[in-house]
Order: sequence, then C-alpha cells, then structure tokens
Amino acid sequence: MMGRKKEKELPLQSLPPKHKSRAEDNDYKESEANDDPAVQQLNISDESTEEVVIPHTNPLGQWGNQIQFVLSLVAASVGLGNIWRFPYLCQQHGGGVFLIPYTLMLFLEGIPMFYLEVAAGQRRQKGPIGVWKEKSPYMAGIGIGNCVVSFIIGLYYNVIITWCLFYFGNSFQAELPWAKCPVDNGTVVKECELSDSTTYFWHREALNASPSIEEPGVMNWKMTLCLFSTWVVCYLCLCRGIKSAGKVVYVVSIVPYVILTIFLVRGLMLPGASSGLAHILTPKWEKLGDPQVWLDAATQIFFSFGVAFGYLVAFASYSRHNNDCRRDVLLVSFTNYATSIFASVVIFCVLGFKAHTNFNDCLMRDRLVIADYWGSNISSVNDSVVFEMCNNPTDTNNTIVSVINGSSLNLECCQLTKLLDTSAQGTGLAFIVFTQAMLEFPAPPFWSVIFFLMLLTLGVGSQIAIIEGVITTLCHIKAIRLRREIITGIVCGLSFLICLIFVTQAGEYWVKVFDAYGGSLSLMIIAFFEAIALWIYGIDKFSKDIEAMGQKKPNLYWIITWRLAPFLMFAMFAASIVGQIINPDKYSAWRADKGESVKVEYPVLARLVGSFLVIIVTIWVPVAALFHAFSRPRRNLQNEDGAVPDDDSGHSSNEARRAARFPYWRRSDGDTLPNNKEMTDSAAPDLPPPWSAPNTAFEKQPGRQTTRGDAL
Repeated sequence: MMGRKKEKELPLQSLPPKHKSRAEDNDYKESEANDDPAVQQLNISDESTEEVVIPHTNPLGQWGNQIQFVLSLVAASVGLGNIWRFPYLCQQHGGGVFLIPYTLMLFLEGIPMFYLEVAAGQRRQKGPIGVWKEKSPYMAGIGIGNCVVSFIIGLYYNVIITWCLFYFGNSFQAELPWAKCPVDNGTVVKECELSDSTTYFWHREALNASPSIEEPGVMNWKMTLCLFSTWVVCYLCLCRGIKSAGKVVYVVSIVPYVILTIFLVRGLMLPGASSGLAHILTPKWEKLGDPQVWLDAATQIFFSFGVAFGYLVAFASYSRHNNDCRRDVLLVSFTNYATSIFASVVIFCVLGFKAHTNFNDCLMRDRLVIADYWGSNISSVNDSVVFEMCNNPTDTNNTIVSVINGSSLNLECCQLTKLLDTSAQGTGLAFIVFTQAMLEFPAPPFWSVIFFLMLLTLGVGSQIAIIEGVITTLCHIKAIRLRREIITGIVCGLSFLICLIFVTQAGEYWVKVFDAYGGSLSLMIIAFFEAIALWIYGIDKFSKDIEAMGQKKPNLYWIITWRLAPFLMFAMFAASIVGQIINPDKYSAWRADKGESVKVEYPVLARLVGSFLVIIVTIWVPVAALFHAFSRPRRNLQNEDGAVPDDDSGHSSNEARRAARFPYWRRSDGDTLPNNKEMTDSAAPDLPPPWSAPNTAFEKQPGRQTTRGDAL
C-alpha cells in the first residue's frame, strides 16, 4: 500500500510523456514523442493502427561484433557440400554449362529465401517459433519443424565429422594405413586384392561394413570414441551460446580457405592438372535441355544456403536491430557461390593429376602386354603403338581386344576423359578418391592431415549452426525453464545415444536414409510453408518491417522472387517425388567377396523409417494451425479498455507500446516484458488494464528475461 501511495503522489511532469495518464496520453504531442529514442526509431504514434514491435535485445545475448555474425553465416553456409557435392555436379552436368542453371537458381531461390530468414530473425529478435508465429499464428509449426529437421540433420552430419576425425587421427603416421593392402600370413587379404587399398580401408577398417542395411552387426568401438569426442566438442562450442560460438567461427570460417589455397598452389604444379581443369570447364551445351540438370542446380542451392534449417533465423536474432542484413546476405551469398567454384578448381586439379597417373599406369600395362607378345623389350613399344592398336578394337565378350596377325591381345585401352568421368562424390570422393590421389604426393601424411583438418573445420562450422538452431528454439520456449548449459547438454547427450545406430556395421547405410528423407524432402516441405507464411503475413507488410530497421525498402527484384518462392519450392518437391517414383532410391551395399559396392533397393523397414522422419518434421505445421483455430475464440476477446488485440498474444498496440517500456514487470497472467533499464517501484506508471501497478498483480523479476510470442 505504501508503494501504491508513493506512486500516486509522483508528479506527472517527472514521468516520461508516454507514462502520463490515459487522458493526457491521448493528447500526446508529436513534438514530445520525438524526444523518445524508441519512438524516433519506430516513427510511431498513438493513432497508428499498424502492429508495432518495440525493438529490444535478444535476451539470450548478442554477437560481440558484426564480423562474428558474418563469419558465422559463412561457416554455416560453406560446408562439406561445397567440397564434395558441387564439383561432382559440375562434372556430371556439362562442366561450365552447369553454372548457368546454378547462377539462375541462386538469384531466383537462394538469395531471396536467405534474405527472408535473416531479415525476419533480426526484426523480431526471436527464435524460429516466435518469428513464424508472428508472421501467422497458423504457421507457428514451421518453427518447430525447423527445430526437428535441424536435430535430425545434426545427427548424421556429426557422424560425417566423426569419419573425418577418424581419418585425421590416422594421418599422423609415417606411412598412411591405407597406402598398402594388409598381408595375412604372407598373403594379401583377398578383399583388398579385389578392390584397392583405399577402398578396403574405408569399407573394412573404418566402417567394417555389413553386406546390407538389414544386418546391423556389432558396434565399431573406434568410431564410437570418435563420435563421443565430436559431441563433446559440439557441446563446448555451444554451451555458452554465442559467447563461445562467436569465438570458434574465426577458426572454422577462415582455416578452410587457407588450406584450399595451399591445395590450389600444389595442385596447379601437378602433371595432369590442366587436363582436369579443361574437363570441368569445357561446356557441354546439350546438357541444358536435361531437366535433371536444373533440378540438381536448384537442390544444391537450396541445401548450400541452409534454407529451412532454422539457424539463419537464430543467428540473425542475435544481431543488432538496425544491422544492414541485406548487405550481409549478399556478401555471404556470393562468398558461398565463389567458394563452390574455387573448390571445384582445387578438386579437379588433384583429380586431373590422379587421372593422369592412372592413365600412364594403364599405358604401361598395355605396353607390357604388347612387348610380351612381340618378345621384345618394353622400351621398343612406345605410346603411339598402343594408341594405334586401340584405334580399331573389336568387341568380344565385352572385352576390348586388338587384333594382330590373327591373334588377339587383351588391352585396356584406357582413355583420359573416361577416367575423369568416373569421379566420385560425397564419402567416395573424400575417403577413397582423394585419399588415393594424395598417396602420390610428396609427404602424403602432411597432405592428409591438412585435408582432413579442412573437412573437420568445414563440418564443425556447419554443425555449430545446425545445433544452434535447435538450442535457440528450445531456449525461447517458456515451458522450458532450464539454463542454456543444461539444455545444450541434454541435446548433445540425447543425440549421441541416437547416433549409436550410425556406428554399427550398417551405419553408413542409415546415414543415407536420414539424408535422403529427413534432410531432403522434409526441408523442401518446410521451405514451402515458409514461403506461404510470407504470403499470409503480406510481402508489403514485411517490406515495411525491413524499412523499420532503417534499411531501404525491398525493390522489385525481392518482391517478384518472394512471390515466386512457393511455386519454386513446390516444383522442387514435386520433381523429387516424381523422380523417386520413376527411379526408387537405392543404396550402395559393400560386397566383400567381390571387393565392390552393389546398388540395392531399400527394404521396407528403411522406407518406413524414412517416411516417419518426413512426418515427424512436417506434422507440426497442421497441428499448430489446428491448435490456433480451436483456441481462436478466446484469443479474439476484447481487452477491458475496449481495444481489440492486433497480435496473437492478446495485447493491443497501445498497450504494447506503453508496457514494453518497463523492465522486469509481469502481468497478472505471468507474462514478462523485457527491457534493458531497470526501474524502481516508485517509477511505476499508471497502466491500463490488463497491465497493473506494482505491489498488486505486477512483480519485479530479478531473474531471466523472456519474450512474448515464442511459445505456442
């Protein structure tokens, strides 16, 4: 009661203009409003009927500086796909011609969706749930979908980092363990003899692969230890939020470029590098008519930019409210684009060298065959003789032969272009093809160490972003009242337990299932709903939100691409479904008795698990929409002062403007209003219902600040 009297005796002149009585507040003059910095920034007035969002700092913290924010986006978007996926697509889809659909999709799909998520997160200063709920209460499930899909992708992505860590640790040896086939009792192991040393080491020593996904076998204890180590590193990078992650990005975003540059300088000096570059850059114009080329270009852009993962929104929510996010988006987008091309040049310099070496070895074997047939020394048989004999081969039982005086010689007749066409992607490129190429380098262990160090830094940078999207979402849910360190520990611990399925003998096969279903189809569906949410919210309204952050209004390019976004997302999803119906997904099962991988269709169990992953990601969108639809009558009730709520939290615009100025104050219903300046009880305003004065329904909150609208 004493606090109440003291508040009533406080002269009105001592309060800021917006803290005066309700009658005087209606006569509030524009000249007095301009003295308030928050009002100046928003340029609002009491007569405004538009939704007003009071800018405030994300209660979970802010980036130490803007460089950390940009580097975090670079580390998140530039990942393993730029190294082992994009070069393969260029090589398979017409070399330099692939850049045409890739660049077009960059401007139609990649940059607009990238800008949408970053701008939305920075504007609202909230996690994915809060951001998409404010776009439309019916679309709050998008934020949950972002969280779930990031969790699923983080599971198998960390396993890939585990494989890189295993190879990185084995690189610290005088002779690399995959340099030679093992010998058992004086005899080369048959499985290795049927394949080669690098392929054998990957499938047997690293994975201990089973013949099918239905035979899980036993756990690989070496990989289990590496898996545990990677999740510990992930926890240490994220336990303190952006305070710890912001320091890590300096390393994981810069080191890969240093190592790529070292490989480029070394690769350009290798014999055959020019052949590799010519192969990747030579355009094959007829490929532009292939629909698969355009689909792969759109898909690569989609995954490379991290659209629908949720971490773009999370990272942007830690940025300053008036940061020029458009500049950052364009900078990161073109950095990602240039990195893909840069990586392709490096990769094909090395692969050109490998093809050149294999081609010379093939010529030598053919020269030996011809020399034995002639009964002469190999020096008398030059390369031109081999080329001449291979120019007119006959095909007998699918074996290339060369006819000489009525006799036939089994010659390999290798071609350099065919050797370059057999380049692999993904794990095959990193753990088999590239490791084999580095064996021909001087000091192979050194090159192996820095190569897998590059993959580790690329993987850790993306993994930090992926799991941060999960943790930020959980930290913004009011029902979860745990410290960030505990939430991070629970997420990492649970992830480690689930990931144990990936360190069994069938682990690699399950990684492909999670990637094909949980990390592909699910993302496309979530991205489609994001584009729809923008339509519901209003592109013009979103443009005004961007202007409110002190940026230029989006021009016609952004408006058109945002309007086209739902159609592009739906086309990608439909094309993927049709492609799977025509050509069902298969996985490569390792056959030890043949020393090779065989394409096998997924069993029913694997398809059921894949379908469950898609459902568990996308079901939250309709569930959240139904929840809001059935609870809508209660939400639409008028407030006691007659003002109709204009946001889904039930607060009118005028109430939000008044109440959001006061820190650590809680409504009678438990809602908390954050701010940066602490006020005393004596400075309490005369607020309209449902906001009450101190010592009644309000209580001062000394602890954690939270924001409204982040929980369902």
